[in-house]
Amino acid sequence: MSVSPPGGGGFSVPAGHTAFVTSPGGGVTTVFTPSSTAVPTRIAFYDQRASTYRNISAKCLNPATLALEACDLGDTATFPRTNNPVSAAPYTQTTAYVWNPAPDYILQPYTPGSGNIQSNGGYITLPPYVREITVTAKGSGNNDFSGTDIYFADAPSVSKAFAPAAVNPGGQTTLTITLKNPDLGAPIPGMNVTDLLPSPLKIVSASHTCTGGSLSAAAGSSSLSLTGATLPTAGCAITAVLEWPSDSASISACFATPTLTNRITPPAQFNTAIGQLNTEADAELSCSYTSPVVNVACTPNELFDSANQVSVCTISSNAPAGTSGLNVNLTLPASNPRYSSTCASPITIPAGQTSATCNIAATANTVAGDGEVTASLAIAAPSDVNDYTIGITPAQVVIKDDDQSGGSVAKAVPTLKEWALIAMAALLALFGASRLRRR
Repeated sequence: MSVSPPGGGGFSVPAGHTAFVTSPGGGVTTVFTPSSTAVPTRIAFYDQRASTYRNISAKCLNPATLALEACDLGDTATFPRTNNPVSAAPYTQTTAYVWNPAPDYILQPYTPGSGNIQSNGGYITLPPYVREITVTAKGSGNNDFSGTDIYFADAPSVSKAFAPAAVNPGGQTTLTITLKNPDLGAPIPGMNVTDLLPSPLKIVSASHTCTGGSLSAAAGSSSLSLTGATLPTAGCAITAVLEWPSDSASISACFATPTLTNRITPPAQFNTAIGQLNTEADAELSCSYTSPVVNVACTPNELFDSANQVSVCTISSNAPAGTSGLNVNLTLPASNPRYSSTCASPITIPAGQTSATCNIAATANTVAGDGEVTASLAIAAPSDVNDYTIGITPAQVVIKDDDQSGGSVAKAVPTLKEWALIAMAALLALFGASRLRRR
């Protein structure tokens, strides 16, 4: 606020009022310039005598061009006037107005008549585009006094929230950025919003309910912006669906920084053509993660050293793998000519899946008596302690010797000497049976 001449006319700012002039004389001019965090809503004038009057002019922001222009205070649809009711003498008069159009653009409220009469003044309701107000108080008597009050409302503001406010890696949340028009009674032009998301959050989709403007929020990116928009009278919102990715780096981030704070800092990241509240908007999102349990099992767990003897080994997780898959380290079966294996370390469970497989196959042979061997496949410690925990392990596959147990060994054939012994035994048996019958 500036006053010309400084301190002239007994200028003061009494408690409860914006400006007061006790002896305006030839004119005391006060210029009211609102801060970027406040919006003028009303010009009020009071204690008007017949011997005093004031000239009021203002500068307005053109909503279309955003240029600063003279306000048309003569337009009562845009700048409606309200007179305070009359009361007991001497406050028996009703304020009158004279409008001086271009190039002056001056509105002059005054009390008609002469003598010891006064009005209770009144006020002009302002649209939210007024950025400067000039009041020149004038009077002809020594006891003249003139008061002016400027009423303000908060400028537009921004706030934000996550729903839900807690996710797991691979989960999604909706970020709502609320842009408030604080009952200013008209749309607010020139609104710009920028939100830089904390890592590792990524945008899935985004939309807004504001008027016009250009929304930039590419899927997979970590920033969004709305530029050149208009804030409707009822306010509007930007809605963005976000994901906490499930790749290994994002899982590590969940452990390292389980709570993220997302901030929008005005005026750099939120502003309008008429200003804004410079209160930072922030919201917190938490992340939790339980490492999956990984098991191994081979079926069947016994093979014979014949053709087409194969055991399928399944490495399974109790939760689907993330977007980059789940790499599981294995302790592979020892090298042995009795079997072969397709298992490799690490083995990858594909994204969104819960298992991966490999094979152990017996080597076919006809060597009798080569015994049994065991192929052992085990889950090894993860490369990152957060990747998984070890469940059931190891899985063992026994390769058996069917050349011995399967009946393929040649049976011994009796010799001639052995045949003679057999015949003698048979004759002795018959002789014994004959003697028993004679008795």
